[in-house]
Amino acid sequence: MKTFLKLGTAFLLLQSSYVLSNESFPVEYKDLETFFQPIEQSLQNEIFKDNQFSLKRLTYFGKRYRIVKANLDLLAENSGPFILNPFEDRHIVVETENIRDQHRGTSRTWTGKKLSSRLDVDDPKISSELKHQINSMNLYIHTKRQEGLDEDLSRQVISYDPSVVQIGTIIYISGQLRDFHYNYQIMPADSTYENFIIIELDRKKSLVSGDSDSARDRRNSHAEFEARIKQEEVRYKERLPVKKGGPQ
Repeated sequence: MKTFLKLGTAFLLLQSSYVLSNESFPVEYKDLETFFQPIEQSLQNEIFKDNQFSLKRLTYFGKRYRIVKANLDLLAENSGPFILNPFEDRHIVVETENIRDQHRGTSRTWTGKKLSSRLDVDDPKISSELKHQINSMNLYIHTKRQEGLDEDLSRQVISYDPSVVQIGTIIYISGQLRDFHYNYQIMPADSTYENFIIIELDRKKSLVSGDSDSARDRRNSHAEFEARIKQEEVRYKERLPVKKGGPQ
């Protein structure tokens, strides 16, 4: 919460003191590879339909979303600059700054340094630590053991190069990408862990504590939404055909 407040304060200072560039990325970077790869709208619709209740809960907090694939090879330490493109109209040039192991190698934190959409001014009101947070992005690299395999995966399950998949594991990403006033949620979109949903979060829908009218209205609206989704889910399951050998 403190970090969020600091970032919010910094953005207010930026609004009052500077005009932020709307340029997506410098021209010299136009030929770089993009991280998120588009998929056909028909496939997006199919994935959303098959996972409608979990994805509806995620997209409730957003302004817009899309379902994509991701080029995880670009998260390697020596991949060079590439373009993070959460949406077709939003592009940020980044390069790997650091990859940190967590949980005995079963997950990693990738930190990317922004090469565009940066804060390059010095202001005594903004600490060097906060400036670094604004000029970097984090993603979390996870591993999931494939079902039905007998290999011993108790040791290292993510290689030194996180783009190299070890036998018997699935590697996927999650996290939030913050770019000044934009905040994007990244999550697996289905059980294959090959497709990802990107949601541009809506600050006006985020749940907040407190007794203000705004805070109560947000919580009440979310509670009403959740109640509707649960009813839809119950009705959907009731319409499903009974599996052979199942309850009659």
